[in-house]
Amino acid sequence: MKKNIVFIIVSFILVVLVSCDYKFIQPDTGEPVDPEVPISFETQVEPIWTSQNCVNCHDGSGLFSLKTGEAYQSLVNKSLLDLDNPEDSKIVTVPGTSAPHNNYNYVGNQKTLIITWIEQGAEDN
Repeated sequence: MKKNIVFIIVSFILVVLVSCDYKFIQPDTGEPVDPEVPISFETQVEPIWTSQNCVNCHDGSGLFSLKTGEAYQSLVNKSLLDLDNPEDSKIVTVPGTSAPHNNYNYVGNQKTLIITWIEQGAEDN
């Protein structure tokens, strides 16, 4: 009798394990960024800061604003863009580095999109 109960329990566990569908989370790399295709600040770059909750702090009440309609002027006025070395732009390098920004990171292709936009001349388009 004891053997039957052990057999039933082991069989049940094996059935459960074999029937489980493991889904591993793959990082979202986003769509590839084609440097030959012009990137729109208004429709592609500016929405990144809303989607990443940057505007929760950078709403214009502090150092600068990343809110829609205000972000471009802040980036230019506060020297957050480095046209000679886009990868070194503060808007690219600061997120994810230290408090209070260590919990905020670009995802997918967002960082590449911003860098490519800067490489294309950082137009207000």
